[in-house]
Amino acid sequence: MNPTYIRAGIALSVLLISLVAQDSLDHPPPADKIEVPQKGTTLPMGDIGGRPLVQVSVNGKGPYPFILDTGASVTVIDQGLKNELALHDRSGPPLLEPAGGPMARTVRIEELRVGDAVLKGVTASPSPLSSMFGMSDPPRGVLSAASFPGYLLILDYPSKKISIRAGQLSTPDSRRVFGYTSEHVLPNVPVTVAGTVIRAHVDSGSPASLTLPTKYLKELKFKSEPVETGKMRTHAGTFPLWTAKIDGGIELGEYQLDLANVNFSDVNPIPGEPTGNIGYQLLRSFVITMDAKNRRISFEK
Repeated sequence: MNPTYIRAGIALSVLLISLVAQDSLDHPPPADKIEVPQKGTTLPMGDIGGRPLVQVSVNGKGPYPFILDTGASVTVIDQGLKNELALHDRSGPPLLEPAGGPMARTVRIEELRVGDAVLKGVTASPSPLSSMFGMSDPPRGVLSAASFPGYLLILDYPSKKISIRAGQLSTPDSRRVFGYTSEHVLPNVPVTVAGTVIRAHVDSGSPASLTLPTKYLKELKFKSEPVETGKMRTHAGTFPLWTAKIDGGIELGEYQLDLANVNFSDVNPIPGEPTGNIGYQLLRSFVITMDAKNRRISFEK
């Protein structure tokens, strides 16, 4: 992957997540009501720089392109679209932002439709998304993949489709099905890197592959010396980005991951120590199923 693309992709992903990743004690409320047909619903998976894109109708208008993000704990709506639809800020305290960022106001969306699935009474956070994308038709929002508790959300990357249907994942087996707790904030899985187990967020909003905290630059063995390939700037500061080739295997459960290079950065959009991040370059070969109610996620090939 081109280093410039890595830098821009990760930086944008972090900006998006930093707007929506909330402390586990301050999650926004779920939709008032979720309606999904008995047979479920399936729709095409669009693409914007490696991020899955879905068409979303808001209060009967649209549809508008939204990024479907497993790395977002709340849905985001572009500030421009908020103004177009005349959405008003909700009363009450704003959502808390991590890492010293500004407080985020929220709006109420009466109806949000994805395929034949309908969310009623949705809390969303406005953000100037359009300015983050240098294109004529930028996404107008970010739809949190956690928006459908009680249903399975399936991202079928090989077939380029997304499905929502009733059901739940089986008990985690650490091979294909993984569990995560409320303390993790975002869905994450254990990745074994040259014998070292590292928790990594499953982030469909990132176009990169595997990014690890920089402390592992001292703990892992490499086939060649790590190289600094750029810097990322966020409201939390400036963070260097390193790239290196690992001396050893990389596994996710029963799957061997074929990675030429691994990225290292301490950009961290949630409270606590920096964690790993898994993006599109790895996710694209899997069918990923998210069970938000039971806090489980599965990988299938």
